[in-house]
Amino acid sequence: MGLWRSFLPMLSLFFCLSFVNTILDSLKDTLVITAHGGGAFVIPYLTVYAVLPVSVLFLFAFSAASHRMSRAALFNTILVVFMAFFGGFALVLYPNADVLHPHALADQMQQALPQGLAGFVGMLRNWTFTLFFCMAELWGDVCMGLLFWGLANEITNLSDAATLYPLFGLGANLAQALAGLVLKATTCRPSSEFGLALQLSMAAVIVIAGIAIALQQHITNEAEAKRRHHRHRHNSSHPMAMAADGSSASSSSQIDAGAAAAAMAAADAQFDAAEAAARKAKREKQQPSAWESIKVLGRSLEIRCLAVMSLAQGLCNSLMEFAWKCHMRLLYPNPSDFTAFLGDVATWSGVVTGGLMLLSPLLFERWGWRGVANTTPNMLLWGGSAFFAACITYQHLFGAAVAAGGAAAAGPVSLVLLQVLVMSGALLYVFGKGAKFSLFKPAEEMVYITLDEDGRTRGKAAIDVVGSQTGKSGGSLLQQALLLASAGSITGIMPVMFGVFFLMLRGWRSAVHELSQVRHYSYDSPSSSMEEEEEDAAAAAAAAGSGTLPGRQ
Repeated sequence: MGLWRSFLPMLSLFFCLSFVNTILDSLKDTLVITAHGGGAFVIPYLTVYAVLPVSVLFLFAFSAASHRMSRAALFNTILVVFMAFFGGFALVLYPNADVLHPHALADQMQQALPQGLAGFVGMLRNWTFTLFFCMAELWGDVCMGLLFWGLANEITNLSDAATLYPLFGLGANLAQALAGLVLKATTCRPSSEFGLALQLSMAAVIVIAGIAIALQQHITNEAEAKRRHHRHRHNSSHPMAMAADGSSASSSSQIDAGAAAAAMAAADAQFDAAEAAARKAKREKQQPSAWESIKVLGRSLEIRCLAVMSLAQGLCNSLMEFAWKCHMRLLYPNPSDFTAFLGDVATWSGVVTGGLMLLSPLLFERWGWRGVANTTPNMLLWGGSAFFAACITYQHLFGAAVAAGGAAAAGPVSLVLLQVLVMSGALLYVFGKGAKFSLFKPAEEMVYITLDEDGRTRGKAAIDVVGSQTGKSGGSLLQQALLLASAGSITGIMPVMFGVFFLMLRGWRSAVHELSQVRHYSYDSPSSSMEEEEEDAAAAAAAAGSGTLPGRQ
């Protein structure tokens, strides 16, 4: 029963964070792709020159704040900052976007710069949308990747993770499906009312984020109460407490009961003080610089393998989504239609991911950690190969005609093939995302449980926030170079993109294989990291001087 009491709130928390992420993920693409002077070619520049710098700044701020604030306070502070920005965007920035955006200056830059830099000009032209894009990207990496899984890793044993981690995503899948329906409903109106739809969506984001803060506080309080309960139960069976109970035969029952309660309360307080002192002494003894932290993390095989997997994942997704969204804009140039289609994609993503998560415990048992972790790269390898082949074929057949007059002007055959291509990309996106969150992500998080504090905090922050964005930035830099070389045409760059896509997926699979040789991540794995054992020993040694022998929490 205690396991489910912690599972259901975590399920609800993941629901809230994923609901917000789905809304933001769809709107950020709509804003930058369908804006005046925008398009899918803007995203590579956003990823490198906007999102990556913001992610690096956040990493340093997070590392500094984590030394001064508790995990719960850090969680609340970060969500409040997000809520303030999205509220300000809906009420101030978006309604005044035409005034705030320097269209005249951007037009002059566009005439002076090569056509391949149109994405860079579009990023500067629509700078408020650029800010929104950055914050929306950070929400997924920070709130879902770093904060949620950091909390889960703190309160979950590895023996339970193989079962619970895939099931945590059930809340996320339901959220994706519902958020997709919300997007579909709010955008089923004339395009002139898209601003109202965006404001309604941001209101929902703020409310759900507030609920997430309340859930996080409840989970933290429950975890602390559970920890104290286990310690209290251990102390009640300690020889000192038993001696106090034995001596009670010669005293009155009220005095004995009070003495026993006082002894157990003193034991709890002594252990708390000893544990706090041990953690503080360790932090004071080990205050490495940023560069020293990087070197320490670099010596960890697990961190290196996780970094390769994160980089490959970010780069491959960047390349695939760029190709998909380039063709999607041709089919849906209107922002309301574009958002409505993304709403359908989000709904089906939730349904597919939910089905895979229900199967995930069985797949973990039958395929093992390595088989499950390889599902996502294998799916992208085979599905992505077919998708890129279709993109290359379409561009060579109709690319010039579509660039000159649009998809409809290229003829009915072109329009039908474009619809098939966009739907194929949507299927790859849906199943790739489903496999990532239901299979690969739980397998990845199981590795973090066994790491020390540096690995679980600074290492995870570096990989989840910067590592993923670095992979996306690598893909974006490649796209920029290719767009410059091809004068903005995507026809000739697709084969090169596919070649890099294929090689990175091979590297991803190799990292999974190497990591699987280190440790058996499954139900019978140890439930704690080596550092937790060291901290318990330090706390026990500190408390031994008082005659109190604390137990494992």
